Amino acid sequence: MLRNTTESYGLVSRALHWLLAVLLLAVLVLGLVVEDMAKGPVRVATMNWHQSLGFLVLVLVALRLLWRLVNPVPRPEGTALTGKLAVLMHWALYALMIAQPLSGWLLIQAEGHELALFGRAPLPVLVAESEPLEEIMEALHGGIWVVLAIAALGHTAAALKHHFIDRDRTLVRMLRG
Repeated sequence: MLRNTTESYGLVSRALHWLLAVLLLAVLVLGLVVEDMAKGPVRVATMNWHQSLGFLVLVLVALRLLWRLVNPVPRPEGTALTGKLAVLMHWALYALMIAQPLSGWLLIQAEGHELALFGRAPLPVLVAESEPLEEIMEALHGGIWVVLAIAALGHTAAALKHHFIDRDRTLVRMLRG
């Protein structure tokens, strides 16, 4: 079943969800690793992977939002309050997963560098080189990541609570529909 129902997530939603989770972890690890690397070609290549996967997150979030617009969203399980909190958390995660790669894209260009996907396909230039903008984007990129990591951990904790404490189908619906 590709499409969602009011009771469960379809294959497309589940695949996008888990692909984004894996990509976000990869981007985080690469971002942390590159900070401690000495300047040189390996650092440049690692940073390009970090940037390229970050851009891929942006594309996949856009696809996930489009898919969400044309599919029913399964009803939240639990109380009305937890349902409202789940909706707010999902929209916050979407906003953060859009803001994070965008801030990185702007940071790269404010530093005077080009963003080329996997070292090959250059992306459009959105801003000119600018030291003040670079400082702002660097602070934003780091700050958004902290908030995104906390939100993702909260999202994971809530799913585990639903599964192990509430014993409802919230997690199961995202694992196997």
